[in-house]
Amino acid sequence: MARLPLLILLFLFSFIAYSQQLTVLDKATQLGIAKATILSQNSKSTLSTNAQGQVRLEAEAASERLIIDHPSYKPVLVAGITADTTVYLTEQIIEIDEVVISANKWEQDREEVPNEILTISAKQIERNNPQTSADMLGQSGQVFVQKSQMGGGSPMIRGFSANAVLIVLDGIRINNAIYRGGNLQNVIMLDPNLLSGSEVIFGPGSSAYGSDALGGVMDFHTIRPAYTDSKALQAHGVGMMRFSTANLEKTSHFHVNVQNNKWSNTLGLTYGDYEDLRAGANRPSDYPDFGKRLEYIEQVNGQDVIVQNDNVNKQRSSGYHQYNIMNKLSYRISRESELMHTLYYTTSSDIPRYDRLIERDENDVLVNAEWYYGPQEFLLNAITFSNYSTNFFYDGAKVILSNQRVKESRNDRKYQSTNFRSRSEEVDVYALNVDLDKKISDKSELYYGLELLYNDVSSSAYLKDVATEVVSPTSTRYPDGGSKYSSAAAYGSFKSRLSDAVVFTGGLRYTYVHLKSEFEDQSFFNFPYDEIELKNDALSGSLGLVVSPVKSLRWNLIFSSGFRSPNVDDVGKVFDSEPGSVVVPNEDLSPEYTLNYEIGVNWKIADRITIEGSLYYTQLRDAMVRRPFTFDGQSTIIYDGVESDVEALVNVGEAYLWGYSIGLSAKLTERMALRARVNNNDGEDEVDHVPLRHTNPLFGNVSLSYRTKKLTLEGYTNFQGKRTWEDLAPSEQAKTHLYTPEGALAWYTLNIRSSYQISEKLSATAALENILDKHYRPYSSGISAPGINGILSARYAF
Repeated sequence: MARLPLLILLFLFSFIAYSQQLTVLDKATQLGIAKATILSQNSKSTLSTNAQGQVRLEAEAASERLIIDHPSYKPVLVAGITADTTVYLTEQIIEIDEVVISANKWEQDREEVPNEILTISAKQIERNNPQTSADMLGQSGQVFVQKSQMGGGSPMIRGFSANAVLIVLDGIRINNAIYRGGNLQNVIMLDPNLLSGSEVIFGPGSSAYGSDALGGVMDFHTIRPAYTDSKALQAHGVGMMRFSTANLEKTSHFHVNVQNNKWSNTLGLTYGDYEDLRAGANRPSDYPDFGKRLEYIEQVNGQDVIVQNDNVNKQRSSGYHQYNIMNKLSYRISRESELMHTLYYTTSSDIPRYDRLIERDENDVLVNAEWYYGPQEFLLNAITFSNYSTNFFYDGAKVILSNQRVKESRNDRKYQSTNFRSRSEEVDVYALNVDLDKKISDKSELYYGLELLYNDVSSSAYLKDVATEVVSPTSTRYPDGGSKYSSAAAYGSFKSRLSDAVVFTGGLRYTYVHLKSEFEDQSFFNFPYDEIELKNDALSGSLGLVVSPVKSLRWNLIFSSGFRSPNVDDVGKVFDSEPGSVVVPNEDLSPEYTLNYEIGVNWKIADRITIEGSLYYTQLRDAMVRRPFTFDGQSTIIYDGVESDVEALVNVGEAYLWGYSIGLSAKLTERMALRARVNNNDGEDEVDHVPLRHTNPLFGNVSLSYRTKKLTLEGYTNFQGKRTWEDLAPSEQAKTHLYTPEGALAWYTLNIRSSYQISEKLSATAALENILDKHYRPYSSGISAPGINGILSARYAF
């Protein structure tokens, strides 16, 4: 990379310390830059910044001329410093991938990690301007996102989804004991406007994260408080407003940081209001009525009335609104230690379950008059202690004590029925995480830790006659006597640079899981047991090699195992999966396991073209899948007045998944870049020889961008391949209202977006998505994607 010299003269202070602290921050985001290189011109000694962008300089090095460099920023030349100092770096016009990632819980050099990893920086989030975190992941072209309604987004990673992929926020596991195995929409709880970045680690992450990380780990990082060099309080922040035409989105966001050299507090708030989503009008010629919302149900004078939709492209009853609030208060105890409290809260309005509102019966009449999720409340409190001193046990340590409180409900009423049903769940999650790293030698590092987790689940339900207002009990979704789910784990990871060309990594984790659910009211179902209790343990691990025979070529080889222990949703749920079938508890359910084999390559050609790819094969044993079952010896039971086939989650013998991902990035000129990504996977249940539900069709994107110091302009296309009816999983074939007779159709969109730095503090972004106004529905989704969509936003930094 050609160096661009830039002289920054630093103010001299009135005293000289034995050692000084240098802090390197991103000029735009005020966030610390990890792995920035500090090179002394005279002694040629090299240091690098830690995760907070900090490095200690001895007096001799501090007095010399220093070059501060990072692949994603312009280098800076600094004269000798004599006091604690902060230096700000400016991002390169042509963006280069981050060299540091939080893979496997610890900050590491990306080139030394064998996993396929997607990194999304704060800059990318700002430029791409996603509406939700689900959209943020989908924009990458590497994560497939399914939506059952507009207020949602279920990431599918390597053939796994929902409770088989793990969400982590600031090092805290977000998956709880009632995360279900179908499509899970909870990722929208995480506000992209409050993130400093995100990573997706593809493939089993069980050696570091334990249960649920079969397909991968989505690791989100919220804005981190920053400090100054002065005792005087200073403040800076960002305000943003955004408007979208497809759903008349109105989003407002601000965050402000108040800090001095010891204290820092970041407060952020986002409010988003989204009206009914308009789908594209340009439908496939073979299916001119596909996805049309011809009619919907309203209550008029207490009676359900079917109303003809005056705009068949407007997906009636899909709008909602959402609040997100975050506050992070941190205190710098010393140069090496920090104590931080994080509060994160999100709630929403009722969110209509759109795929249930368009269901029709055998007479082609709408089935449900109402079906919506109640306001989903999520409250996280966490206290984090960090220490970066060097001793016998560690060079860096982080201890997190956290509590999550989750409230959610499901509410429905069938057409012309007076029975309104509401089922509510509350989950309290308590967790302790201890993560440490230790440099054993110049070539070897050890990362290790422990995790304790406890979930307390309670369920309630009622029926209400909307005509008489009479309230009566009904069956709960989960065991009405409550459920407890706990786990304890110890884990470690070892990394060694065997030579200049070879890096070895190995990880191991032991996890113990205990689950107990109690059934009290037997009036609705005469369960043959009063409680379900499971005790499982697992040893999971990974082995990886990074081989770089030359600097421009890197091969990654990895073998890893994963497991997922049944949670409360798997074991204790009573739930109508489709009309005419009901899922019942299975007390004999056991964990599912995976073995994953993967090879990857990263090839840089003349510092202008990068080709990367991965190929993987996953064996799934004892997979939990829904199959016909018996309840008290019967294959059918009466459920909600309907004779229904009995089903349950059971462990089948074997399944397999395989897939690939290929990426290309090319620096065409100093200002123009081309990027492309294509992904595909497939899988089969080898017992029943049917496709697996959460594999996805071929998908990806291609983009061409032009960037100057102030302007970014990008044209891009997103696309999905076809999945034929025969290749749909049986559970998907049951959802005939979501597909055409051919199955899931192929589609592509044409889009353009831009951002412009109007002044040092004011910037604006604009986009026009789905320019051709195509009507398309991503695979497995219950709502059609937005039609032509204009987006405008303005951002002001102060």
